[in-house]
Amino acid sequence: MPEPTIRRRTTLKRTAAVLAGAGTALGLGYAGSRPSAALEADDRFLADDVRVERNDGELDAVTIEPTFELEWADFGGGVEAVEVTVAAALKGEGGFDVLLDAPTTDGAVTVEGDGFEATDGTATIALERLDLTATGSAVTLEDFGGDLAPGASRTTGVELTARIDVVGAQSETVTTVETASFDVTVHNPEGEISTVGRANTDAA
Repeated sequence: MPEPTIRRRTTLKRTAAVLAGAGTALGLGYAGSRPSAALEADDRFLADDVRVERNDGELDAVTIEPTFELEWADFGGGVEAVEVTVAAALKGEGGFDVLLDAPTTDGAVTVEGDGFEATDGTATIALERLDLTATGSAVTLEDFGGDLAPGASRTTGVELTARIDVVGAQSETVTTVETASFDVTVHNPEGEISTVGRANTDAA
């Protein structure tokens, strides 16, 4: 159970392949005064396209570091637990890899905001950096670039799914789900040379 009072944080880090933001997802199957929950940040779930130049055409990792804004309402007795699941897949391909499936008490997830004992509240959920290529077989390093001819590029589409399960102290549960996609482009630049010289001419 998180601490009764937790500070609010709204930071979002960006690096080479970062899930840049988190989006809106309405609580499913609830209305009116029934328990509800939503993910919200900038009114969208956003993932930036990434372009990398590598002379060998190879990548070391493709990573994300998601941050979500969670808002809940009408949870009698407050929130008992929040569970986070993030999965990745290649566009147009079957199968997916679960990158994270953990409660907010796990070290991979931090929560800051209102105390979970509140009937209504908000919190920021920040996940540790996750490497899409280091978990399973659906998304691997071999899917990005590799053996590119000089001057050639390769673009690979990635689809992300984020699921947040909010469990209330009175056993009520609300699930929010959102998806986002982004492209990773690897470019192998052509080799270039330049020559500067002086003839040092003379006559006698």
